[in-house]
Amino acid sequence: MFEKTLNDLVTGIRNHKRDTALFISQNIAQIKNEVQSPDFFTKSNALQKLTFLQMMGYTMSWAAFAAVEVMSSPRFALKRIGYLAACQGLDQPDRSPVVLLTTNLLKKELRGATVGGSGENMYHAGVAINCLSNIVTEDLGRELLPDLLHLLKHPSPYVRKKALLCLYKVFLKYPQGLRLSFDQIKLCLEDSHPSVVSCAVNVITELSDKNPKNYLPLAPAFFKLLTSSANNWMLIKVVKLLGSLVPEEPRLARKLLDPLSNIVKSTHAKSLLYEAVYAITLCLPYVKKSNGSQPSNFPVVIDLCVDTLRNFVSDPDQNLKYLGLVGFGSLLQCQPKVLHSHSECRGLILKCLSDEDVTIRTRALGLLQFMTTQRNLVDLITQLLRHVEAASGEYRCDLVEEIIRMCSSNKYELVMDFAWYMDVLVILAGVRGVESKGEAIAKQWMDVAWRVLPVRSYAVRRSLEVFVCRGPGAEGVTDGKESDRHVIPEVLPAAAWIVGEYSHLIPEALENEGLDPRYDESSKGPYHALIQSMTAPTDAAGVNPLSMTTQAVFVQNAMKLFAAACERNQQTQNNHGISLDQLECTDEELYACADTLMTNLVIYSESPDVEVKERAFTAYQLLLSIGLPPDVSALTTTAASIASKCQTASSMLTYLLTPEPMKPISAKAQKRKLAEGPPSPVSVQEWEQDVNWDAFPFLNEETPWFDREGNVKGSVESICFTKQQSKTTAKEGRGGTNLDGGFMGMEQIGSTVGGTETSSFGGAMESGALDSAMGSTNLPSSTHQRGGDPFYLSSSATPTGKLVDTSGSGDADKAAKDAADAAANRFGSIQLDSGGDSDEGYSGVKSKKKKKKKARKAAGLKHQNFVESDDDDGDNVPQPKRGTVSKAFQNLALVDLTTPLGEDDVMPRNEHYIVPERPVEPKSTPIKAKKKKAKAKSKKSQRSSAAVAVEGDLLGFDSIAFGSAGGSIGANDSNVVVESMPAPSSSDNPINNAFDDLLGLEMTPSAIESSNTVLVQTAEAFPEEKAEKSKAKKQKKDKRKKSKKKSA
Repeated sequence: MFEKTLNDLVTGIRNHKRDTALFISQNIAQIKNEVQSPDFFTKSNALQKLTFLQMMGYTMSWAAFAAVEVMSSPRFALKRIGYLAACQGLDQPDRSPVVLLTTNLLKKELRGATVGGSGENMYHAGVAINCLSNIVTEDLGRELLPDLLHLLKHPSPYVRKKALLCLYKVFLKYPQGLRLSFDQIKLCLEDSHPSVVSCAVNVITELSDKNPKNYLPLAPAFFKLLTSSANNWMLIKVVKLLGSLVPEEPRLARKLLDPLSNIVKSTHAKSLLYEAVYAITLCLPYVKKSNGSQPSNFPVVIDLCVDTLRNFVSDPDQNLKYLGLVGFGSLLQCQPKVLHSHSECRGLILKCLSDEDVTIRTRALGLLQFMTTQRNLVDLITQLLRHVEAASGEYRCDLVEEIIRMCSSNKYELVMDFAWYMDVLVILAGVRGVESKGEAIAKQWMDVAWRVLPVRSYAVRRSLEVFVCRGPGAEGVTDGKESDRHVIPEVLPAAAWIVGEYSHLIPEALENEGLDPRYDESSKGPYHALIQSMTAPTDAAGVNPLSMTTQAVFVQNAMKLFAAACERNQQTQNNHGISLDQLECTDEELYACADTLMTNLVIYSESPDVEVKERAFTAYQLLLSIGLPPDVSALTTTAASIASKCQTASSMLTYLLTPEPMKPISAKAQKRKLAEGPPSPVSVQEWEQDVNWDAFPFLNEETPWFDREGNVKGSVESICFTKQQSKTTAKEGRGGTNLDGGFMGMEQIGSTVGGTETSSFGGAMESGALDSAMGSTNLPSSTHQRGGDPFYLSSSATPTGKLVDTSGSGDADKAAKDAADAAANRFGSIQLDSGGDSDEGYSGVKSKKKKKKKARKAAGLKHQNFVESDDDDGDNVPQPKRGTVSKAFQNLALVDLTTPLGEDDVMPRNEHYIVPERPVEPKSTPIKAKKKKAKAKSKKSQRSSAAVAVEGDLLGFDSIAFGSAGGSIGANDSNVVVESMPAPSSSDNPINNAFDDLLGLEMTPSAIESSNTVLVQTAEAFPEEKAEKSKAKKQKKDKRKKSKKKSA
């Protein structure tokens, strides 16, 4: 009686503003005690407070059982509290076992509503239906669906509409119930009460959103409601439903134009007005006749929609303005040129771009693509670029995306000046906060330079500005810091590809003055500046750090730039020293380019990324092959000598790196090529015809790798990594770098590591592992001696210098066996245990046991439900399945109502399962049980005989049974003569006569004789029972004596 009420709780929370959490925790502790009370009033009061706390974020799932108890209260006020607590407390009904306890309770409430027709039971059913719609599960829906359908025929519209609305929630969990009950739902469209019809329309409209095709047969009924109903809220649903049916039945579109136009002209309800206009926009794509002509009222309907939507957009209400923009978006999808003839609408939409509401700005931004022409594209993009500077967050990214879409739509049909578009892309690449759109900007940058030939040189110039105008020595940069100009890192690979692929256009790009192509003060020219910017170990292109993908692109295109520099230097020398101003590449610049590459490629060769490491290593070896020393600046070579080597290899580098500019291929051509299938096989001779061998002049001479005829010298191992050659001893000394311009063989590559004795590239090296030989060959790095290391396996020596082939003759097999024996003697044989597949141990038995254990564990996990705890990582524990709304909608959309019901589609019945009786098998009773049974029988017989004797004494049968002398039967007397018993008579026994009168009995002679027989039989049983007792006592005494003797 002193519990706090809900008002006290709310007042206390307001008063305890500083320690609200402490106050609530104290009240929750009190509520837990109140919930355990047997009094319904106390429980309901506690649940009221818990319901309020649940709205503040506290859980009340632990009180679900108490809510079910209060739900069963006979008082409606308490019952309503319990149902409300169940709705809020059972937030996950699929995972709560308490929901199973509500099945019979809800069934009782639903069936009780039909008793009496109306009254209090009707409202009890109402709160039960409300609770069911919130806690329904698949099992609850299956069990209670017949009861809900039965309530659709209830005399009260209150119950009918509640049951109808609850069916939608049941169908989400139990989709099969829709097929079983759809016929009864259709009948509700003809109900006499308008509220029930409105509920039926709501349910069918929501169901049609998942699969409109199922509800095409209802189109006539809804069209009738559209033309006859005056309920605006129901008309909104009807218009929505008919609009969703138009794509499924296009003939419905022309029939709906007139009724919807009448609604637009007559109604004053803004919500209905918008839905009608939106439905008209959905109908417009399907109103064409079979001959291709439009209906006669088509222009009138278009103008009506435009005027209505313009009024929405010009309204000061933000909600109506947003709806107007959405309507314009739907209208422009089918009529994209409507705004071209309505200039006032274009002004309103452009005005919305400056609205304070970001949602309105985003909607207006999506309409610009329908307003753009070749004339106003530049003006619109210029205004949008100003918006980009002032915008922030996601809206700035939307602006960038819209600019790219407007310019690139329909293969750049609106762009007249691609140089201007390239400037726009450069501006977008420098905007901060739009890094998510960097990939789209990079694709456009490359696509324009790739497809538009006249703008390539300008694209090279703008890409060059990204690299050389942002370094430590760039103009406007102080203290060696990065420039304030920002560039999205995702754009850098595109700019590097343009500069490298079209590097032959660099002189043309630098013809116009106004650009200082220097990376820093040590830059010797544009080629050197670009190579410095791309291969700088830190702060490459002014960005630090760079992604591995960007580094790989930089290394590749830096080599393209070096090839272009060599070619340009050769052209300068061919002009016999005539100055070509910015078009020339001097020997000093070429020398600086070679020095920068040889220095920086060593660092990139040690990259953890495989792609970067491979490209840097390949580029480094290519430079070594043309005769460049590993350390250009350390040697006393002149710039002229380095330049002469580069000029000699110019044709080869150009042929390998940039044979010809890449050309674009249209998507249609790619599809056509794919449809043709793979190309026909080409012979080796045909491939060789395409190779320009003049680009490799040194191949005509004898080299360590090729002979004069161009055949491979030595073994195939130099280009094959799957076979190994016998170890050969190379010459001692530092050598290995051919400064005369010859191609260095792989044997020489192996002999340069540390200046120690090494094997050929095919065999393993004693001075370092194979990977170190590939990654650090000819690099200025120190290597340590690996000879004698027991963990370093090199290829064993074979008696012949030929390639060991296992498929060859017997000599080859013998050589392979000798090589294997030599390796085994040196390092010891290494064998892999094949006893089991497990890598955890060596024993096959253990692995089998572990497999069996895992299999048992997995089998046990299949039948267990796991609950995730805070201590578990959650990696190996299967997560419980959680039903989501989207999945329920998906299952509901799969229901097909167009096919008739089959034999299996039967309404579920509530029948109890009867367990069949099992036959009772006779059990063998043990000896002790037999003894106990015998004792119980003897005691029972004693009691019955004593009772008979007492009754005989009371009725005066002693003298009759034992003779007139009145003698008694002794203990030793065992025989009694039956013939000596005289029959009693009523005159001889006055007591017997008195009892006969009292009980209303008359003792006949036959009855007297039968009673005498019973008495004689019991008398005969007395001495036998006594004899049995005496025997049992004797046996017990004997057993006790024997046990005492044994113990003694």
